[in-house]
Parts: sequence; structure tokens; C-alpha cells
Amino acid sequence: MSDSLTFRPAAAADAAALASCIHEVSAGVVDVLLHGLLPGVSVRDVLTMVMRDASSHYSHKNCVMTEYEGRMAGLLFAYAAAEQSIPPLMERMLSAKRLEPVRELLTLCHPGSLYINTLWVDAGLRGLGVADALMDYARLWAEDAGHNSISLFAWRDNERAVSFYRRQGFASVREVAAQGALRDQHDTGDLYVLPLEPTHV
Repeated sequence: MSDSLTFRPAAAADAAALASCIHEVSAGVVDVLLHGLLPGVSVRDVLTMVMRDASSHYSHKNCVMTEYEGRMAGLLFAYAAAEQSIPPLMERMLSAKRLEPVRELLTLCHPGSLYINTLWVDAGLRGLGVADALMDYARLWAEDAGHNSISLFAWRDNERAVSFYRRQGFASVREVAAQGALRDQHDTGDLYVLPLEPTHV
């Protein structure tokens, strides 16, 4: 199936689709941050506005979409780990009650790595190699950008994802305990790192 996948950079017009995927994969983190933030505006609509904006790393500009037979099959949302931070606007707009339970997750950083914020695959296409193709793309992205590794976070209760990342060669380098409202959904997660072999010219 991977031979039938096409890849393209996401555009601002894709923001709603991106927001839907990111919300799904975030496993409660986006809800802690954005639920009820703007009266009458859904979490996904707020996230759509965020993804349309190109002024921070939380943007469509850091997203690559893969399509299969005209439908969105997967999403890779990634950026340099050095960018993994809480934007100043978010610090000003969000209360400590929203930010503190997720601050550690939003600032996880493994130096020199490409940080994968979101890896999403359409539920109807899982197990068909889409995730492998996205990870291959991430490796090329990281190597082309001069990163020495790829990093990401996953909750331990997401057994399917954890198993996939371990098969890909990722190893845990740091344990992260759930905080605040996230403790109702999760216990512990890990920052995983995949070292990349140096390329020789």
C-alpha cells in the first residue's frame, strides 16, 4: 500500500482536518488546554484557528499529510525539538489551571532531535503500512534537517502506539507522570528517542 500513498505539505485550508486528527491523538491534552476557553466555540474550532496561524510551531506549516485514493490517510506533525515550548501568547491567554498539568508535556525536549507531536493514521487504514511510511518520511525529514534523532511522547496505556514505536527502534529516555485532570485518563507516559545513524558524504 505504501507505494500508493502520496505526501504533501499541509496548507492553511487543511487546518480543520489537522485539528480533528491532533485532537484525537492528544488523548486529553488538548481538552485540558482548550475546553471552554471561548464561550460557544468547540475545542476543535479553537485548535483549527491555532493551526491556521503560521507564527508558532503549532501550525499547519509543520504538518505533512499522506493521502490514499483521494482521502486523507495519515498525518505527521513535527518540528525541531528546540521549538518544543509554550508560545508567549499561550502563556498570556491560558490560566495556570490549564497550563500547569501539561507544562512538562509541552516542553519535553531531547536536544538535537526532530520532535513528533502527532502521528495519526485513519482508523480504516491501520495495520496497512501507513504508519511505517510516515515514520520513513520522518527519518528523511530529520536527516535532511541535520537532526541526530527523532523524539516523541506516548502514554503507556496507548499500547498499540508504544508497541509500534518500540518496533521502530525507539527507547524511553524519560518517564512523565500524568498531572491534574490528565490523571483521570492516564498514569504515566514516556519521552521516546530514536537515534539516527550519521550520514556520510
